[in-house]
Amino acid sequence: AALSCSKGPLDKDSDKFDGPYTVVVSGTASDKLTTLPCEGIKITLHAAEAVTEGTGEVRTMIVYTDNRGRFTITTEGFTKDISCTVTSNDMNGVYAYERQDMNIFWKGPSYDARTGTFYVNDCDFYLEKLLK
Repeated sequence: AALSCSKGPLDKDSDKFDGPYTVVVSGTASDKLTTLPCEGIKITLHAAEAVTEGTGEVRTMIVYTDNRGRFTITTEGFTKDISCTVTSNDMNGVYAYERQDMNIFWKGPSYDARTGTFYVNDCDFYLEKLLK
């Protein structure tokens, strides 16, 4: 028989993560009518903790969609729940600006308690062309 003093998977606190949290947002941008992928769309993630006692982390990250319209943004360093805004912006002026808002609470099926990472998959933008 083997014994261990470490916390096992059944411990009620085994899903606690002590380090700073990370959020990973991934998705696509495509034309709303044709469903074709949109390359080079600027995707911005703005993530902010609630300010308590004068402190709260704020992060802004920018990436661009690849030739298949895909993107992934990672930001880290949070110690509290966060509110996020993800936007798409076509720098060529063909497609309209889009926005998605979300709140991250560091729990649930999208949260990996071992690494302190929350995954937001399918943050997809279906872009409408601007009228000219």
